[in-house]
Amino acid sequence: MSAAGLAKLEPLGELLAPTELRRVADSLAIDGVARRAVRTLAPEKRVAAEEHVAAVLSAFGSREAVAATLRVIASTADKAPSPPTLVWSGPQLPGDSVRTTAAVVRLIDDAEVSVLASTYSGSASAPFVQALKRAAQRRLEITVVCDVSQRVDCAEAIRDAVPRARVLGLHDTDTGQPRMQHSKVLVIDDRAALVTSANLSYAAVEKNLEAGVLVDDSAFASQITRRFADLLAAGNLRDLVREPAR
Repeated sequence: MSAAGLAKLEPLGELLAPTELRRVADSLAIDGVARRAVRTLAPEKRVAAEEHVAAVLSAFGSREAVAATLRVIASTADKAPSPPTLVWSGPQLPGDSVRTTAAVVRLIDDAEVSVLASTYSGSASAPFVQALKRAAQRRLEITVVCDVSQRVDCAEAIRDAVPRARVLGLHDTDTGQPRMQHSKVLVIDDRAALVTSANLSYAAVEKNLEAGVLVDDSAFASQITRRFADLLAAGNLRDLVREPAR
């Protein structure tokens, strides 16, 4: 492969996340058609991605070689943690970093295996929940840890909006009484994690002044997943029980 051919890979690697690169690679390995390869990407990425994929195909001359190379790039990116990204909610200012809503929706839409989230409040109409519904259609493993001490209504709304999701609440292991769950995190495929002050509700991610950090690091993400798994095993986290109809 020539240096010019390798150079054509750079824009594609910068544009797409590792999971997206793998989806493109899988499609190219089947038929080598650029338009089909980008059809699962977010609409705002498709046009540019199709142009880059077509250029790479032309340079490589082999769809199998392109697919294999994209998989290598994706694997390399997974192993090399990216610097943390600052994520803001609230007033939009020139030069702002990633917005909370965009980060949450993109992360969930890019998920391939699992989504783990925690929030104090939320609503069925929030972009976060709508993204979870799309993840449920892809039959991903979805776990949402909600507050059931003060905002059980929100927990029930999320459960009813995403029936496939497992909704958990924090409880005292001795008394069984609900305890406040105030963490706000989002973990995708145990590879990336968003830790934020913002509840995953419309008001929090669009109107309130909130700040968070997006960390693309599987070791960091796995620590969060492990913590919730330990709380579940210890009986601190319990499934939200659906009250019988009266």
